[in-house]
This record gives sequence, C-alpha cells and structure tokens, in this order.
Amino acid sequence: ATGTFAMPLPPLSAGCLARSTVSSVLPAWRGPVTASAPRRDGRAAVATALPCRVNSQSQSRGGGLDLGNVNTIKRKTPLNTLMGLGPGARSRGALMTAEAVVRGINMTKQVDTAVMVAGRTRGRAGRDVAPHATAATGTGGDNGDGNDGEPILYTQRWVQLFYLSSLALLSDWVCFSVAATPGTWDAIFHHKAETLIDVFLFTNVIFCFLEPGIVAKLGLRKVIVGAGFLMSFGCALRSGIEINDFFPGTVMPPYLDEVVGTVLVGAAQPFFQCTPTLLSATWFGKDERALATSIAINANQIGIATSFIVGGIVFSQSESGMNEYFSLITFLALATSIGAAVQFKDAPPTPPSSSAAKKAGAVPVDPKPFPLLALDLLKTPGFLPPLVAFMVSIGISNAVSAFIGETLGRAGVDGVETIDIAGAGFQLAIMFGSIFIGGYVDKTKQYKLVTTVLLCTSLLLLFPIGAGATLDNGLVLASLVALGLVVGPIQPINAELAVEVAYPEDENAIVALQQVCGNLFSALLVPVLATAGAGEALGGVMQGDYALLEVIAVLGLLYFITFNAPLKRLAMDSEEAVKRV
Repeated sequence: ATGTFAMPLPPLSAGCLARSTVSSVLPAWRGPVTASAPRRDGRAAVATALPCRVNSQSQSRGGGLDLGNVNTIKRKTPLNTLMGLGPGARSRGALMTAEAVVRGINMTKQVDTAVMVAGRTRGRAGRDVAPHATAATGTGGDNGDGNDGEPILYTQRWVQLFYLSSLALLSDWVCFSVAATPGTWDAIFHHKAETLIDVFLFTNVIFCFLEPGIVAKLGLRKVIVGAGFLMSFGCALRSGIEINDFFPGTVMPPYLDEVVGTVLVGAAQPFFQCTPTLLSATWFGKDERALATSIAINANQIGIATSFIVGGIVFSQSESGMNEYFSLITFLALATSIGAAVQFKDAPPTPPSSSAAKKAGAVPVDPKPFPLLALDLLKTPGFLPPLVAFMVSIGISNAVSAFIGETLGRAGVDGVETIDIAGAGFQLAIMFGSIFIGGYVDKTKQYKLVTTVLLCTSLLLLFPIGAGATLDNGLVLASLVALGLVVGPIQPINAELAVEVAYPEDENAIVALQQVCGNLFSALLVPVLATAGAGEALGGVMQGDYALLEVIAVLGLLYFITFNAPLKRLAMDSEEAVKRV
C-alpha cells in the first residue's frame, strides 16, 4: 500500500530528536528502521524513525510529548533534515508533524499520534519501524513487543547458537572419531590413530591464524556455512562416499583420502571454534553472553563424548562397521550444513546491547593482520591472566582425554566399555558444568572469583586421579567426572573475560588467539606428559604425569589471581542502562 499511516508516538525526553540524527548505527545492522515516502520525481525519500527514551511519568498521565529543553536542537536546522525527509517528501502531513515536534516547547496540548509518510510498507511498517528504531538506541522491548528501555533480543539467536554448536560438535567428533577404536584403525591402515589426530590439530592451529581475517572480510554467515560444507566434503572423503554413488560401502578408502579429508575438517574447525564470543556479542544480551559462549565453545566436548559412545560401543570393531560409522558422520555434517545455509544469519536487525550498538556505529577500519592484532592484545592490561587460565584449562582437559585409558588402567578400571563410558562422562560433565556455571557468571559477573574457585577445585581433584593406583576405583571415577564439571567452564568464562578487558577489539580475534595458544600448549604438553607418566612422584603415591599437571595448575592459579583490570564492555552496558532509567 502507498499513502500515509498513523503510528502512536511514545513520550519523548529532552534531546531525543537531536539523538535521531545519530542514525548511522542503525544501517550497520541492516534493520528495517526506515519507511519510504514517495517523492514528486518518482523516487523514494526516506523518513527515519525517531529513537527516543520513554518518559514513564508522561506516559502514565496519558501519553504525549515531553520535550523538555529542545534548545539542544539547532533552530536553523531544516525540518526535512531533522525528520530525515528528502526534499521531495513535502506532504502536508509530514511537514505538519515536523513543525509540531520542533515547536513542541510552545505546545500546551499533548500529541498522542504522529503521522509519518510511508511508501511501500508491505502492510507491516506501522509495527516494524518503531520497535526496530528504538531497539538500536536501547529503548525497545523484548522481541519488539514492549517499550521498557531494553534492547530487543530475537529468538533467532537460539537458532544461531544451535547451528554453531552443532558444527563444532561434529568437527571434534571427526577429530577424535578413532580415539575409541585405535586397534581397528591400526589393523586397517597400519598407522597410529594418534597420527591422524596430530594432523587435525596442526591444521587447526594454522587456520586459527587465518580465521580472523577471513571472518572480517566475509562475515559470520558466509564463513560458517562455507566451513560447514568444507567439513562435509572432508567427511565424505574419509568415509569413501563418492558424488556419483552417495551410499556407504563396506571398505574404507585409501589412507591418503583419510589424511586429506582430515585436513579439510581441521581447516574448517577454527571457524566454529573461534567465533562463539563473536556470536554471543552479536546476538545475545549482556546477561546471556557467558552462557552462550559456554555452550558453543564446549559443544566440541559433546563431540568427543559421542566418539567414545558411538565409535567405541555402538559400531562393531570391524572395517565395515567403521565405514558405516564414518558415513553417519558425513550425513549428519551435510544435513547440518544445509540447515545452516537456510537459517543461519549474519546479525540481528538491531544490536542486543549498548556495547554492540557502539561497535556497530564505529567508523569502519581495515582489520589489522592477525599477528599485529595478537601483539596488541597481549599488551592490553588484564589480557594475560585470562589467557593463562584458558591455556591451563584446555591443557588439563586435553591431557586427561588423551590419556584416560592409561590413567584408568593404572587405577585398575578394566573393560573397554567402562573406559569409553568414563571418557564420555568426563566430556559431558565439561558441557553441563559450563552451562550452569556460565549462567551464574552471566548473573553475577564474578569472573575472577569463579575462575579462582574452579582452578583451586581442579587442583584438588587432580590428586585422586593421579593417585588412582592406591585409591578406590569409585573415588577415581567420581573425581574424573567432578574434574570435568570444574575445569571445563574455565575456558568460556575466560574467553568472555578477555573480551571484557579488550573491548572494543574483535571478539573473534581474541578467541582465535586463545585457541592458538591453548592448542599449541596442549600439543607441546602431550609428549611431555607421555614421558612423565612413566615416572612417579611423592614417594610413589602419584604418577608423574598428574604431578606435572598439578604444578601447571598451581602456577596458573598464582598468575591468574594477579588479575586486576576494568571490565570495559560491562561498564559500557551498565552506563547505558543507567541512562535509560
């Protein structure tokens, strides 16, 4: 429809019209925040909705305009400029509305409605324009239904989180797919299963360096969808599925295909592994970010747990069983990638927080090369303690996962299925601990206190696992699961803490740096622990590998407690929240 429509205008506070000229934030979010008006020359002029703070007292008196001191508006500013109208959009209704607003200081009668000139509204402009415009300045209600001074949070954010987490889960499932069946793998290919995992991890580290620049150039949607299909193709190579015969066979493909397919999946994983904080900052509110990051970062632990259960227990220890197993992963990866291509989006129409809105409104600059940005981040006050905590967490969790068979074997735990279930329980505990503790941190913002408690608890739980040869099996298994509950949440919590202290730096680059450091640390730590495991400590009470992990945890804890830096992003969100009260 073309013509005019009436839209209720909430009470306006002083200076709100002046703020309407700062509308550069809104286009960055591609939100439907304007209404087109027909011009005499046939083209469309654009009327920008006015972002203003609701005056609850005026509203309770029956609505209307509370302009307060309108001297903040330059009187010589043309009415068309203030209203965002092109020179041709001089309809009588629009100009009367503009005059009424600008001369509001002389008005004694409250105005309940404002007339906007609309072009092609598609039948929903009256509903869409105001909520999206106000949300960008922090005054919209949840899902656009309210006007309570809070940014809009869209339900699409959970769809985004589902796809990113699912792809991360599948990528680590591929990485550790043969960890539970090393004997079968060795019998088929005459190569160690650890070699394939090393190939995956080293490829991952290389692409962690490249990932921030690619994301900055292409955007979140393109890289997630593209990486999903790249992973699917790698999985197809590993399972022997060909394009002209898309059905699993009974024989595994040549070893070279396995290596190339693993390299492709390893190249894709950083795009799922390094983007959780970017996704949470782009889509989630300030009280949801740690939870969203926890789910996305630790979804890979569910993938590792799945590899123990599905690969080690469900499928038979044979070549045909492994082929079916790899084909299942391929179909799941492809289905998830197709779903992401259909439903995954770049960004919401409006920012979910004041800090996100400020970043969106900043003048675009060319991103720095990742090595230079990494050096700047390392020099940022308060950045190193969360980086060290992240590295300690990922080092401990990867070491426990890599040597869980040997560890439980020393403790007298027998049976492949028992060890597989224990390994899956450890990974699941990491995920559940991250969800619950991450939610607590979202509410309290106690990053330092929570991380300190988690590191101390991890330090205590490492002892009974390392001394399993002299302790009851039940205590060892309980300690293993409890360790997962406390060591896993350290990673997402300190990823968010690093983003807080480095704001407004790129969230994606921050996590990429943490992942590079964490994975390199783990890669160096594993062979050292393999050697230390042959020795003993504390008079033979404890194995050497877990004694070394104890030392690492103590050093990490002592360094982390030196953290003392402002939470810049939280300060920005809190400042804007106070302004809206």
